[in-house]
Amino acid sequence: MGKHKIYLSLIVILILSDSLRAQQNLELKDEKPEHTFYAIGNLGNDLAGESQQILRKIVLASKQDEVATLLIPGNFTPTSSGNMTLQQPQKEKLKKLLIGPLKGFNGKVIFTPSKNEWKNGGQEYIDNLESFFQDNNNNFEVWPDDGCPIEDEDITDEIVLVTVDTQWYLENWDDHPNMNRKCDIKTREQFFAEFKDAIKDAHGKTILVSLPHPVMSNSKTNFFSKIGGFSSQDYQNEKNRYLRGRLETLASQFDNVIFISGNEANLQYLQDDGIPQIISGNIGKPKKYSIRKEEHFGSTKKGFARLKVFKNNKTIVDIFSIEQEEPKIIFSKTIESDEPNWDEISFKTKEELGRTKKASIYTKEETTKSGFYKALFGDYYRKVYSKKIEAPVLFLDTIPGNLKPLKEGGGMQSRSLRFIDNNDNEFTIRALRKSAKRFLQSYTVKDHYIKDILENTVAQRLALDLFTTAHPYARYSLKHINEILGINAGKPKIFYVPKQKALGLNNDEYGDELYMFEAHVGDENKNFERFGSPEDILSTRDFLAEMKETKDVAPDEEAFIKNRLVDMLIGDWDRHFDQWRWGQYTQPDSTKLFKPIPRDRDFAFPNYDGFFPSLLKIGFPLVRKMETYDENVDDVKWFNLAGYPLDQRLLKKSDLEDWREQAKFIQAKLSDAEINKAFEALPKAAQDETISKIKSDLKARRENLVDITERYYKYLMEFQVLTGTEEDDTFKITRAEDGKTNISIENEAGKEVFRRTYSSEETKEIWIYGLDGEDKFTVTGQGNHPVKIKVIGGEENDIYDFKNTRKLKIYDHKSKENTITNKHSKKWLVDSYDILTYNPDKRKKQENILLPQADYSGDEGLSLGVKNTYTTYGLTNNPFNTRHTLGAAFYFATSGFEIGYKGEFSHIFHNWNLGIMARYTSPKFAVNYFGEGVDSEYNKDDRDKDYNRALLEQWYFAPSLIWRGKYGGSFYVKPMLQSREVSYEEDRYIGQALEKSNDVFKQQLYAGGEVNYTFENRNRPAFPSKGFEAKITAGYKTNIDEYDNEFAYVNPSLAVNYPLHPSGIAVLATKVGGKAILGDHYEYYDGAILGGTDNLRAYRNERFNGKYSFYHTTDLRVGISRFKTNFVPIQVGVSAGFDYGRVWTENTNAKRWRNDYGGSVWINAFRAVTGNLGYYRGDDGGRLTFTFGFKF
Repeated sequence: MGKHKIYLSLIVILILSDSLRAQQNLELKDEKPEHTFYAIGNLGNDLAGESQQILRKIVLASKQDEVATLLIPGNFTPTSSGNMTLQQPQKEKLKKLLIGPLKGFNGKVIFTPSKNEWKNGGQEYIDNLESFFQDNNNNFEVWPDDGCPIEDEDITDEIVLVTVDTQWYLENWDDHPNMNRKCDIKTREQFFAEFKDAIKDAHGKTILVSLPHPVMSNSKTNFFSKIGGFSSQDYQNEKNRYLRGRLETLASQFDNVIFISGNEANLQYLQDDGIPQIISGNIGKPKKYSIRKEEHFGSTKKGFARLKVFKNNKTIVDIFSIEQEEPKIIFSKTIESDEPNWDEISFKTKEELGRTKKASIYTKEETTKSGFYKALFGDYYRKVYSKKIEAPVLFLDTIPGNLKPLKEGGGMQSRSLRFIDNNDNEFTIRALRKSAKRFLQSYTVKDHYIKDILENTVAQRLALDLFTTAHPYARYSLKHINEILGINAGKPKIFYVPKQKALGLNNDEYGDELYMFEAHVGDENKNFERFGSPEDILSTRDFLAEMKETKDVAPDEEAFIKNRLVDMLIGDWDRHFDQWRWGQYTQPDSTKLFKPIPRDRDFAFPNYDGFFPSLLKIGFPLVRKMETYDENVDDVKWFNLAGYPLDQRLLKKSDLEDWREQAKFIQAKLSDAEINKAFEALPKAAQDETISKIKSDLKARRENLVDITERYYKYLMEFQVLTGTEEDDTFKITRAEDGKTNISIENEAGKEVFRRTYSSEETKEIWIYGLDGEDKFTVTGQGNHPVKIKVIGGEENDIYDFKNTRKLKIYDHKSKENTITNKHSKKWLVDSYDILTYNPDKRKKQENILLPQADYSGDEGLSLGVKNTYTTYGLTNNPFNTRHTLGAAFYFATSGFEIGYKGEFSHIFHNWNLGIMARYTSPKFAVNYFGEGVDSEYNKDDRDKDYNRALLEQWYFAPSLIWRGKYGGSFYVKPMLQSREVSYEEDRYIGQALEKSNDVFKQQLYAGGEVNYTFENRNRPAFPSKGFEAKITAGYKTNIDEYDNEFAYVNPSLAVNYPLHPSGIAVLATKVGGKAILGDHYEYYDGAILGGTDNLRAYRNERFNGKYSFYHTTDLRVGISRFKTNFVPIQVGVSAGFDYGRVWTENTNAKRWRNDYGGSVWINAFRAVTGNLGYYRGDDGGRLTFTFGFKF
């Protein structure tokens, strides 16, 4: 009877489950997708064959869809001879094989350019291709167009399509003289910011990112492509890897992002960190793949991908094979958001919460610190953050206009939500508690996602504590200050915002804390009086773009100076481009005047009162802008680091008296009474002794404002940048007496739109950018002590008519036509994107870094030193203009010291830097010597370490030419001059092994030369799983005194890191190398040497010395565990190592090889730095080693 019950139960379960499955399938069948997307790339790889088959199947399938889009991410056209124009035979072929069949597609066709299109001619070819498509198929579009990097579009209210031209990023921009000519985005960093904005703006929607190169792939490649990444198309190429990492990291910070790619010749579905990646490009020779995770899929069958996107962020991905008559689904995956249904969750009611609530930003536990911690980091404003204030409770449905969530906002640390009402006005709530995880992700590691592993770590707590340096409530005093000074700005209020139905899916990250509520500063709110009721409100980037178009657009300099002086008055150092919006006002003469609207003055009245922040400023220049608020600005240069580029761009006509006038205006308007009144707006609980001090310092700084103004104006005027427009402009430069230079700019109609006289006593250098158009530059006059001027031409044929060429230099394209009337004009005609493209962030600047140094090794003992690095940046950076590094160290074991200098000067030739290296070691500086040959003996128990230390006084000087490639390669060539003298020490080994009369104990002077080529590429420096390093150094030395040493040498090495498991958790690392001395006349210190952490790790430094050397060192490295600690996320691993090698000399027949074995325990913190503690044993016994990172 029992068995029958069991059978009956099983039958009932099967029937019910089958019925349920049928019901679900029926529901799915009845549910209509919002939109259907098809994806296929690499059509150009086989136009006449496979592409035709796939397109026919896609076109036929699209007939069943209500609305569809075909995505072609990359390589639509075959590679041609590189002509920028489409030739007629190619046009006819494209018409017949691609355009024709696609006319039957039921929807829009969107193509994203890639390698083939850029190889055929870059932006000009893409423009021609776009015109050709539009002429022959109105449904065919190129996204992004004009050879630009990104374009995004709302497909429906629920779906956003972002297209990214990844080849744009990978290209060598110097190869394209018209690069980004039609693009708003001019730098790669701007592109990443735009990508993040596009994803952030689509918050809550399904976001499809169509791009040729995948951000993740399981495609197999050959050995050298896998570890070397020599080509930009290689998955492991350094630039390719960084691009992939940044895009995936940015996408991982948001929900419902799906990547679709077409450059890989196979079909794949992958997922990492919750981000799906679809690859559909199997045309031509297929690429093999490997399955690395259970949920991954791959196939080399011919086919395509289809995505049906439904409401509520559900997407069904189907991958089809076309090898049969009907397309067959060979893989299907439903991607659904795991967001809870907030409509079904009950929230606290208005009655339960009341009208007000007491709340704090931090808990008491978060702000309680030890005395030692406070001594190190200071007090900041911690206690204010954990003090409860009483704030009104805000339910969003009580605000007139029916607010609805629009999108997520926030920057690199803030958290905010944007809402829209029935009148299309927008409002923002911004959490007073900032995001430590977002801050660390944005500033520390940008190319892999770390946000989730930072929870409850010291790193997160330190970041949260750092935020307490800014007073959370003092900024609300600015509402009254702005009104008194006539500044258009928002009027934020503080509320407690509970979790509530109106927040929707945002309840997961928002609610139940204190928020700032204000009207969003944007064109949708341009009618708001608080923003000055302008005709329009523009972002800084859009405003600057208008200024480039025409000189009929200008900023209100008076208003902007006043705003910038308020920044300095309140101590807000974070005034970058995005902290401003611009209200537009048309003037009677039809010109447009733009008034500034400040945003987010979060860092007003900061407090950095600890020892550690002061220490950081010595070694990290970017920290120097963070000044503790008091009665003065200590360093106007560093304080204004963020605001300087925009000041430089906009404040061109105002003189010192204009600045003083605004400073005095502020002093007159902002009386003590008004300051006191301004701070009355703060919550009562926050009006404590910290506010009393801030008010006192504010009043004192007000009195110092004119002095602050004069100091900053002087710094701002030392270097100036002037720009033309996209039209034809005329620049007239007139040299006058006493170092005066008059510069005027006329527009295309001949109207003067700018004029100013500069003095060489005030201004040291001026850059003038013509930008686009056919510009004319004239120089007249013969004044003395002129200002140095650099003229940077634009896209068209510019005319340079210099009657006076003193302290003037022209920079323009080598590949374009230009007219230079005076043959004596100094010029550099070069196709360099970085030099010739105007970038508002680029400036002439200097920075100095002073760092202490400490080191310990078994051979050298303890050493202490200091290193100072002084770097300048200017117009011709590579990657800097000049760099000077001066270092010194003292070695306690020998009482020796060394002093070194390394200098580098950019672009002595294009992309070639001039290097200078000099070094001196004192007579007590030690280098080991154990004798010649592999059989040299050493017993560490018989002698102390000093016994084998040879004291070597030397100096070295070498200028060099240095080249660095874009993908990991570098080369240098250098002549050199060197002096060496070994001290004769009778009680040491060298004194017993060599006669006192030996020439090695004499000062010897050498001259010679050396060349080196290095290629290095590792996927993750802290624990590389894929890597390749090849080096070869060759050189020649000869005595230039009475001695007769002369020899050449060659020193090659090759290192490989290869993953034994696809995850990279187990890695085989190996390195081979050696050195050969070519010639018989050389001293031991120039010999082929082995020993130390670079090769035979169980042996002391310089343990073996010969004429030839060879070594092979190998590690098996395994990551055991990755976990979070209370400090930072760490990974712990072990390695097992084996080394062998030997040296050869001419006077021995020894056949002995030396070897060692051992292992290490290593800890990788934050995926950024690795500490590696090892023990190795060889013929000389055991040796303990410690290194940061891995030596190979």
